[in-house]
Amino acid sequence: MSKGQGIFFSMLTMPTTSKWICLVEEVVEYHVWRKRAHTLHMVSEFLDDLSSSDAQANANISESLSSLSLSSPSPLSASFLSSSISSSSNSLSHHLDDTYLGHISSDSKDFEDKLPQRWDTQVQALVTFLLTSWILDACPPVKKLGQLVLYLSDYQCDHPHLFQKRLRVSLLIFNCLVELIKDHNIFHNNSHCPQHPPHVQLAIFLLHVGHYGNASSPEYVAQWAGVSVGTVINATYHCLIAFLALHDKVVMMPPEEEKERAKEYMERIDTLNRHYMHNNNN
Repeated sequence: MSKGQGIFFSMLTMPTTSKWICLVEEVVEYHVWRKRAHTLHMVSEFLDDLSSSDAQANANISESLSSLSLSSPSPLSASFLSSSISSSSNSLSHHLDDTYLGHISSDSKDFEDKLPQRWDTQVQALVTFLLTSWILDACPPVKKLGQLVLYLSDYQCDHPHLFQKRLRVSLLIFNCLVELIKDHNIFHNNSHCPQHPPHVQLAIFLLHVGHYGNASSPEYVAQWAGVSVGTVINATYHCLIAFLALHDKVVMMPPEEEKERAKEYMERIDTLNRHYMHNNNN
């Protein structure tokens, strides 16, 4: 194998990055960035709370001391009160600081432990949704209002020429085909979502195979019948399977009389064409 062939085969086997993988990578990167930003914000708020609490405690102690000094007590009582107040304030401040810091540290520790776990759970749920969803950007439902019911109800009885023009078979042939395929197992299932009746699927099939070009596209047939594109494809497959099961019963070589009539018809058409070409040349 040459070097160029090796590069070519390596390019063929190289996996392509799907839309789901790109979305998962973006979610993980956003998850890491969000964790880092929230941690920094939480630390900054914690430091701000500590500084504001220390300033408020000092202000409260100074106000208490100033209020006691304005009452002009005796020297003994003043010294005793000041010493007791200072000792009690110190013990109280130490107790409050220890309690506040312990409460803040315990709450913050619990919060720090629970927050990443909650984020991880949300990210795992989002990754699972991205990897298991078939449709990421759901479109609004397409309203369907076709002409199939009109052809199978009104035109079938009152305007058979329009019925035959669209479905390419007469009403008698259509009913015979329905009787031949309606009991096939392909039209029956145990699902909670039932299929369309066999005569509806046959009408969709005849319109699909009876036209060519854009008129035979599944999108056009779906709009005409008022169904989805998947229903058109499934109905076509179901009718094909049902008709192929009748191959040995309905497909046979024509008898000799029909062969002779076909030969005479083609000879007559060929004679008319030659006569028409001869007149045009003269």
